[in-house]
Amino acid sequence: MDEKPKKAPSKAKKIRRTATKIIIICLVGIMLVSGWRLFTILKGYYADRSVYENISEQAGDDIDFDALRKINPDVIGWLRYEGTIIDYPIVQGENNEMYLSMLFDRTWGGCGTLFADCITEAPFRQFNTIVYGHHMKDGTMFACLKELRDPEYCKKHSRLELTTPEGKFDLVIWAFLNEPSDSTIYTTNFILEEDKQAYLNLIRSLASYITTADVTTEDRLVMLSTCAYEFEEARYIVVCKMVPKA
Repeated sequence: MDEKPKKAPSKAKKIRRTATKIIIICLVGIMLVSGWRLFTILKGYYADRSVYENISEQAGDDIDFDALRKINPDVIGWLRYEGTIIDYPIVQGENNEMYLSMLFDRTWGGCGTLFADCITEAPFRQFNTIVYGHHMKDGTMFACLKELRDPEYCKKHSRLELTTPEGKFDLVIWAFLNEPSDSTIYTTNFILEEDKQAYLNLIRSLASYITTADVTTEDRLVMLSTCAYEFEEARYIVVCKMVPKA
């Protein structure tokens, strides 16, 4: 019996097949581009971590500021927070933009460097010092400060350690706030006693919670600030009291 000739695909089927191939090609392209972007991001995270791990080794347990100044003369302190990834140098630049994307060794890096507000006249020696750090998606820099939203977490992790050329200090957490970036809480240089007291009162009024730490105008404060995402331009702010280590 003679075979019946096969029917040629209809025009509609050809269009569908072509469209399917184009969609598959587009999806593969999107996957490749997304994969490359993810690889690039992860590579950047790894590179930045490697830089800070190397710097930490050079600083040593007791923090060798002479060694650190050879890498970056802007260094003013070192911050550690036991049980977290925070183990970083602190700098003060000529403005508040340069260290947003500059690592401590002055190479480019998305995680930047912890830095004190550039207008602070005497960092860690005056009434209030503001230190900024990124909230990185890989958990580095100041990302872990979000855990302090929970007062119970704060009770278990109630202090950080700050080392400066002047000596070692405990940073006893006093208050946690979630404020906009233009909040009046961002004030660093105080002269008058009544202004200092008004600032302490402002913190108490804005805080999500206050700990049992006793804070007066005679104390020195360190305010840690990082991005939050509860609302536009939100910031997590952790206010600490400096206590010299015995």
